[in-house]
Amino acid sequence: MKKKSLAFFLALTLTLTSGLVGCGNSNSGESQDSKTQSTSSEQTSDGSAAATEAAGDEELADEQVLNLVYSDLSILDVNDARNSNEFQVLSQVQEGLFRTFTDENGVDKTELAGATGYDVSEDGLTYTFHLREDAKWSDGEPVTAQNYVDSWIRLIDPEKAFSYAFLATDDIAGAEEYYNGEGAVEDVGIKYIDDYTFEVTLKSPNPSFLKKAGMLSFYPVRKDLIDAAEGAGENWGNDYTLHVFNGPFVISDRVLENSMTLTKNENYWDAENVHLTQVNLKVVDESSTQAQLVESQQVDVLKLSDLEYVDQWQPLVDAGQLERIVSTAPSVTYISFDQHEAGNGGPSGLMRNAKVREAITLALDREEYNLLFQNSLSTPAYGLVPNGITVGNTEYRSYAGDILKDEEKSKLASDPAALKALFEEGMKEAGVEGTAEDVTLVTMNYSPSTLDNNIYEWYVQQLESKLGVKVQVDTYPDVTGWKEARDSYKYDFYTMGWFGDYDDPANFLGLFVTDNGYARFMGGYSNPEYDELFAKANASLDDKERLELFSQAENILLTEGGVNPLYYQNAQIYKQSYVKNVSFPLFGADFEFSRAYIVKH
Repeated sequence: MKKKSLAFFLALTLTLTSGLVGCGNSNSGESQDSKTQSTSSEQTSDGSAAATEAAGDEELADEQVLNLVYSDLSILDVNDARNSNEFQVLSQVQEGLFRTFTDENGVDKTELAGATGYDVSEDGLTYTFHLREDAKWSDGEPVTAQNYVDSWIRLIDPEKAFSYAFLATDDIAGAEEYYNGEGAVEDVGIKYIDDYTFEVTLKSPNPSFLKKAGMLSFYPVRKDLIDAAEGAGENWGNDYTLHVFNGPFVISDRVLENSMTLTKNENYWDAENVHLTQVNLKVVDESSTQAQLVESQQVDVLKLSDLEYVDQWQPLVDAGQLERIVSTAPSVTYISFDQHEAGNGGPSGLMRNAKVREAITLALDREEYNLLFQNSLSTPAYGLVPNGITVGNTEYRSYAGDILKDEEKSKLASDPAALKALFEEGMKEAGVEGTAEDVTLVTMNYSPSTLDNNIYEWYVQQLESKLGVKVQVDTYPDVTGWKEARDSYKYDFYTMGWFGDYDDPANFLGLFVTDNGYARFMGGYSNPEYDELFAKANASLDDKERLELFSQAENILLTEGGVNPLYYQNAQIYKQSYVKNVSFPLFGADFEFSRAYIVKH
């Protein structure tokens, strides 16, 4: 996501991070002065817009226009989208089976959207989805079951190799075999029944399947337009003029790396409840510029990346100009190491060694990071899975504990000489001669803000002072160059992030399973024991067993330094008081603004 997420690593709200999101983001609710929102969620079975608050006696502004900042998209393909900026836009211009709002208490309300209902067989294996017959694409064509079937089959097309294919191949009968070239598409458990009904058969019962089915990757597509564009050699993946839309808005204009304009979709089935006529999205990289735009009321809703404004804006909150929403986000920011076999351990040749990775992991002071760069408003991460993720009725992080903060690791982290010795042991095992002082570690960043530069300077200081190594920061002018460097293994480590897509530890721990669809972004960690524990946990219907198996797997991952978690985000969102009825779901886009409206001010 989610998020991703932004400012600016496409998944989290720090510009330094190059994040993937899943679509998940901050959770939420109707804001008040500095109010902390709840993190619970519910699913409603009707389409009555549980979260929609009536305008009541409030007088609507003559101009129903919302202004936001965003990071430009590289993908408009719902099956291929993987970053929170893509989820943010595409979730508002397209629509799947469900849509999630938040009520006045900050509780997620997942409503039927493209679907009017669904049936589940007694054995929990077969889901039959019934679609609304009044849903249309922006060109007037009906949204049909074939559009969903085309999308779901396309998601697992082995030639496409979409990153989110695993969400389908993990659950749907015959999908994994088809994706691996060992089965036929006809044997995949995704079946067209009639124009407004389709059926999905699972390998085994999975209570979290519905949470996945509502995700962006499973939204319907127009295969006729895709085939025509690709046949003509056109860039369907990122040219909005080749797309049609079935959501509350359409993309009506775009200037690459600058701006995007969304306008109300008059063909949307629930258009009468969409008050906004236009949403202006503007690329603004510098947090100081974003802040100025909020203060001058040129930006209406902002998820903070520079947390120094929390104190600075409190007078504006007190005066009633701004409303502050504080929420625990299902997200984690972490450092990813180049463990790919093809990368040969990164430029240093060391990143495939577990001792080296562990030394780097324990050398970084998370508490100091949170104080310096998060204004102590986030939570230092001593595990991968963030707070708020549950298994049954149990909060996973409370069960698994702070893995990187146990007595042994805490003692090692507080002893720079021991950390350096561990690092040099890893050097010997990796066949790299010399001492730590002979090593240069390469990290990388792109389009850095002042905050980004400060964070990378902190990395340099921490690792040089505690391990004795040198750290080289390679800076790229844009994300394209950064991605090319990443895909060419020109790094030892970089900062990443992940917003949860749905409420389950599997959504985080599954990222590090060997050859997972996201493995190339997660450093290429691979351990057969980890894979086996994850598979057993993911297949289990017993909550206690799942908790224990997931916890064992996470312990292996972190003890080997497979990933280096830094912090869990507590989102700080500011909204102009004249903007009403924006939702901030726990999972999905940062902002759900399809039911928002502007009052006179």
